Amino acid sequence: MKISNLQAKMNRDEVFRLIDCHDDSPVYEEVVESYESLEEEVYGLIKPAGLFEFTQLTNETETEKYPAGTPVIYLIATVGREVTAYSDQLFKEGEFLKGMLVDAMADSCLFSLERCWQEQVKDACGERNLGIARRLEAPQDIPMEVQKEAYEVLHAREELGMRLSSGYMYDPVKSTCQVFVLTSDRDVFRTQHNCRACSNLTCKMRNIPPVQVTVTDKSGTFSMELKERESVMDGLIRSGSYLSAVCGGKGICGKCRVKVTEGTVPPSPSDLRFFTEEELKEGYRLSCLAYPQEDITIVLENGQEDSFEVLNQFQEQKQQAVSENGEYGIAIDIGTTTIAVHLISIPDGGLAASHSSINHQRAYGADVVSRMLASNQGKGQELRDCIRKDLLEGIRSVISRGKAAPENIKKIAIGANTTMGHLLLGFSCETLGVYPFDPVDISYIERPFEEVFGETLLNCPVEILPGISTFVGGDIVSGLLFCGFDQSDNVNVLIDLGTNGEMAIGCKDRILVTSTAAGPAFEGGNISCGMGSVAGAICHVSLDENNRPNIETIGGQPPVGLCGTGVIETAAELIRTGLVDETGLLDDDYFDDGLFLAKAPDGKEITFTQKDVREIQLAKSAVRAGLETLILRYGITYDEIDKVFLAGGFGYKIDREKAVAIGMIPEELSHKIETVGNSSLGGAYLAVTKEGAKEAMERLVGVSEEIALSTDKKFNEFYMEYMYFE
Repeated sequence: MKISNLQAKMNRDEVFRLIDCHDDSPVYEEVVESYESLEEEVYGLIKPAGLFEFTQLTNETETEKYPAGTPVIYLIATVGREVTAYSDQLFKEGEFLKGMLVDAMADSCLFSLERCWQEQVKDACGERNLGIARRLEAPQDIPMEVQKEAYEVLHAREELGMRLSSGYMYDPVKSTCQVFVLTSDRDVFRTQHNCRACSNLTCKMRNIPPVQVTVTDKSGTFSMELKERESVMDGLIRSGSYLSAVCGGKGICGKCRVKVTEGTVPPSPSDLRFFTEEELKEGYRLSCLAYPQEDITIVLENGQEDSFEVLNQFQEQKQQAVSENGEYGIAIDIGTTTIAVHLISIPDGGLAASHSSINHQRAYGADVVSRMLASNQGKGQELRDCIRKDLLEGIRSVISRGKAAPENIKKIAIGANTTMGHLLLGFSCETLGVYPFDPVDISYIERPFEEVFGETLLNCPVEILPGISTFVGGDIVSGLLFCGFDQSDNVNVLIDLGTNGEMAIGCKDRILVTSTAAGPAFEGGNISCGMGSVAGAICHVSLDENNRPNIETIGGQPPVGLCGTGVIETAAELIRTGLVDETGLLDDDYFDDGLFLAKAPDGKEITFTQKDVREIQLAKSAVRAGLETLILRYGITYDEIDKVFLAGGFGYKIDREKAVAIGMIPEELSHKIETVGNSSLGGAYLAVTKEGAKEAMERLVGVSEEIALSTDKKFNEFYMEYMYFE
């Protein structure tokens, strides 16, 4: 098919860009003058012509992705050889500037033909109910032999007077060959040159357009643009779409999987490690390492964390009707993983409404260190905006459901670890992660609502509860208040097990505190089939006499992974049945493939592997060694401890017998364990309702001393000792 009405039109800015001439160039005026003198003459030499045809790839031109028989369009367009001859003549005469200009003017004319033939090709495709899926460029996308094939299929010699060299180059030189892959979707028309994939990195016309990503999740479909060198995960976070990234985007947890259903993303080394060959062919990729070079469509398959089970209860929580005076306070716990918000009647403490959600900062990593790092790498405002959005959603929710007038909210108290508090207040995290680990401010902070949240939703003070150190923050001080450490003459222990492991030992006169780097294993992180406490997560495990698993899942839903309590119980059962020895080595029958627990609805096997055993060994040993170090440094025995308060979401759900079985908690303390739920939220509740709570917390901070485990030799000894399973 001949392309009719081809009209070449040169663009002066484009021509000047091709020869690297800019308005600040010393010869700019001379170039302008030469361009204007040549323009009419060059137009007279341009002889535009073009052909295209519907055909198929052959064995000689097939590629791995597009085999022989793939329907395509071949298109050749040219501006003739007279303009090239004129350019050559100018160079021979020593008119180098004019020769360069004419050559660039010819290129600009050739580029302009694309705007002409696009409409004709589109109409021809429409008549056949076809679209164009992709434009292939030789030699990066398709062999150079395609230029010979197109030349022959289109009869370019007879129709256009063209010649073909032995290297498959065209004469006239100012000619172009295009190959378009056809699709049955007539709404798709991708004929543009892809500069992103082009191998000519020095091209003066190089223009990298944003990659378009079409995203489908359970709420629907939306589109986003990726900036250059931006991963799919970064784009999703920026667009407000939640994505769990336990490792903070390092490609080592395997949790941020997406499925590419249209377009291609080359697999990364981490993809090869986490996905089977079949999954890779189906398009599964880790979004944190996915850098598409073309428009793609993806499906999010990890949205199940929207159903994260959040602990928003604490021991002896009052549920009575609210008082009639209409005054309220709001108690908030900001956990690394979850958020809980309570609307409390003042002064009687009645619960008017509650709200809980996942902390969407989890997209920047499961632990505080990952978020410190993200903040220090320029994402501090993103992290602040993220937590503000989550908290404002919770505050609006409890006000609405509690039917409270905004003007009747008198106070907000927030318990949070030091990093969460810094991110909320916009403090720098640069000193948190490096010695001597100095926080900006962990005193009892009171700020106007607008300053904390960036909105004028309420007109009341916001109190950030005080912390002890960078690693023992306001959530632990809040928990100490809730557990009555400020009034107790007896020595008690508080262990808060969540994403981090903080603990304290003492009474009203003296308290030792510490934080142990247990890692995210207790919440499913770094576990091969691990996940948070979401619907379908395996939470209880037992093995029968034939070592066959009996499982229970959260919500009774089909199994999709293994949460923290399931991890503990699986490890305990392996110890009980002798399938793992005291060193943590799995039985030979399970060493290679792990212990099979269940099959997910998508057919994927949920297993507990040798690596998972090692992860729980590291985590439980860190907790036990931290506890033993505190007891030793306090100078007491197990017998002298009155109570062990087990707090946090993980601590609330854990089977204490299984925790003892793996050696995480001493057997001598098992009968003293008391689960208290969300003690940080409980302390924030007291800060709202209890007279003198501020002074009580400041006293707790004053009598507390932090034990730095990293420099404690006994901790290192305990850590190695309790690595073994008893």
